[in-house]
Order: sequence, then C-alpha cells, then structure tokens
Amino acid sequence: MTAFMLKIIALIAMFADHLAVVFPCHFPIEFRAIGRLAWPIFAYLLVEGFRHTKAPEKFLLRLFVLAIISQIPYSLAITWASVQNYIPWAQAISFTANTNIFYTLFLGGVAIVIFKWLDAKGLKLTAYIVAVFPAAILAELLSSDYGGMGVFFIFSMYAITEKKLRLVALGFFALSQFFPVMLSFTFFEFTHFLMMCFTLSTVGLIALYNGKRGFNVKYLFYAAYPIHLSALAIAAILLNT
Repeated sequence: MTAFMLKIIALIAMFADHLAVVFPCHFPIEFRAIGRLAWPIFAYLLVEGFRHTKAPEKFLLRLFVLAIISQIPYSLAITWASVQNYIPWAQAISFTANTNIFYTLFLGGVAIVIFKWLDAKGLKLTAYIVAVFPAAILAELLSSDYGGMGVFFIFSMYAITEKKLRLVALGFFALSQFFPVMLSFTFFEFTHFLMMCFTLSTVGLIALYNGKRGFNVKYLFYAAYPIHLSALAIAAILLNT
C-alpha cells in the first residue's frame, strides 16, 4: 500500500468525521468512528516526509502556512458550528485557541527538526527534552487537535526507527485515547468500542505501507484540508443564519 492510497483513506475518514461534527443531527456517530482512521495515518506519513525531505525548513513553512490558512474555516466549521447561534460567527474565529490539526503537525515537525539539529551536535539527551516538551506544552496552550499527546505521538514515530516497534507505539497511542473511558467503566458502550476498532485498524493499514509514494499529488492533499473546511463552514453558516 502506497502513501497515496493511505492518504486517500485518511481524507475520506477525515471528511466523514467532520460531517458528523458539523451536522450531528444529519450524520450518525458511526461517521465519527470512521474518522478515527485519519489522524494516525496523517501523523505517520508526516514523519515519513521528515525522514526523506532534503528541505525540512520548507516543509515546516508549508505546515505553518497551512495551519494559519485553515484556522478561519476550522473555527467556523468546527468551533462555531458546535455552539451554533449562541455567539456571532465572527467571535468564534481564533488563532490561539481550539486550533486545527496542522498546528499539531507543525509543532510535531518542529520537535523533529530541533531534535535532529541537537542530535547532530552530540546532545541527544538534551535534544529529547528541549525538542519535545516545549512543543507539547505549546500544543496544549493552543488547544490544538490531539494537543500535547499528538506531538508526543508524532515524535515517537520519528524516534523509533524499527517499524514493528513503531506499530506497537501506534497501537498504544491509539488505545490511550480511550483510557479515560476505560477508567470510567463505560468502555463497552457500542460507540466507544466502534471508535476503538477503527482507531486500532490503522495499525494494520500502516503495516501494509510499502514505503513508496505512489501518485505524487501532495499539494492536492494540502489543499483538501482548508477547502473542505471552508465548504462545511459555508454550509453551517447558511443553515444556522
């Protein structure tokens, strides 16, 4: 399975998830379960990109620009749609709170780049501390999607070089989302069980990844995120005004 095929699966899952978030009365919770496929795949492939890129700074810049561009439609489609008419839609727009997934991807990328730079200077232990924790804390302060745990997940996919061990770590992080539910003894509710199954299935999908790029249409995937959020934001505003 190529990176292109994995990205197609992740895009479809992401769109299904966001449909259920923005229009919960029209799309069942199963759409959110399908959406659990998206994040692990995108994060894993992001790390693959950092492993092979010859220009990590340009890669980071693209992630940063996309995070900023996507934040307005994300705020309207995800944040404002969740509260609907309780506040004017313009007040829902924020670049420092409830931020989109590309904030997390960018901060995870920053942690990787800083780690590589410090590691090259022989400061491996310092690199782990300086690179990861500030990025994770910033993700929490910005309340980005998946927050600090998302940054730790991205970095672990880079720091663990053996693929089988990466898959084990991926499974652990997938399950970690459900630890609070397990501890509250509501784990066996059908929706939680279904979400867990879809999340864990990403381990199998990524295990099939052959390391090949496939069709090279990376800018299409970059554009898909803000474009689909913009469409959902417009639909939400039209339906709720």
